Amino acid sequence: MLALAARLQLVCCVVLVVATSSAAGAPPKPLSPAALLIRYVPALVLHPDEAFQPVPVDGFLADSDLTRKTASGWETVPGPLPSGGAELRLDQRLCRAVDGLTATPCYAAAEAAHGATPVVYGAAFRTRDRIDLQYWLWYPYDDFSPAYPASEFWQAHEGDWEAVSVILDRAGRPVAAAYSQHRKGMRRAWVKVPKRGPRPLVYVALGSHANFFGPGAQPLVPPATEQAVINVMKAYGIAVPADHTGRGMVIRPRLVRVTARTPSWMTFAGAWGEAEYVHIPRRDPLVAGAGPRGPAFHAQWRHPVAAELSWPRG
Repeated sequence: MLALAARLQLVCCVVLVVATSSAAGAPPKPLSPAALLIRYVPALVLHPDEAFQPVPVDGFLADSDLTRKTASGWETVPGPLPSGGAELRLDQRLCRAVDGLTATPCYAAAEAAHGATPVVYGAAFRTRDRIDLQYWLWYPYDDFSPAYPASEFWQAHEGDWEAVSVILDRAGRPVAAAYSQHRKGMRRAWVKVPKRGPRPLVYVALGSHANFFGPGAQPLVPPATEQAVINVMKAYGIAVPADHTGRGMVIRPRLVRVTARTPSWMTFAGAWGEAEYVHIPRRDPLVAGAGPRGPAFHAQWRHPVAAELSWPRG
């Protein structure tokens, strides 16, 4: 009996060792999209002079009227915020974007009154061989000057949607990051992306909230910015029109997951703010376009991975 018991004990030990070895050698279970989104939330480095942080949209929605263009001008439309409504726009009723850089304290005070902490809106997309983690950032105001310190040439609009993407392979390993800028953005191989732990480090440009891979002057270049716009700036004495990033406050925003339909404001197809204005020295501000559209109406949402990988290397 003792011999039999010893043999049984030996067999049990062998089985335990084999099971343990198999478990240790098994590949790790891939993280879920929700876990991946949490893991790679970007860390944002603001310029020391930046007046805004990425915040929830709720404060702006509370302070805004929904309006429609009529023959007599923009008229208020009864709420709530509709699904669709491409012909509509939100208009923050407390401040005026046409006032440009002098309106910055008004928009900053309006947002501060809500006491919100920084957030990023996240969504995960899976294609045949890639995973696209998109992080959408909302700023209440864009007050960009292509010179630093700011000059008489400026561009301003209510509301500013920006995005940072982390692109992974099928197994969940990061391969690239893509940062939005003025019209499109820049991409970079993951091994060359600055990081804080697993998080991509994003340098946010003063006023414009364009996103870059490092601090300093960031000259405006096509296709991130239209060449015609750059030429106009140079014609008015700005030799090197640029964004400006710096080593200011580091923000680690809280993640809020979104889909194409949730929260309900994601389905609003109208403009998030009144018209965009450009001020050229010795002239009145010019209307230069509509306010920005929400995340689900941007190219990278409609064409995940492909849109970001079409951006130039930065």
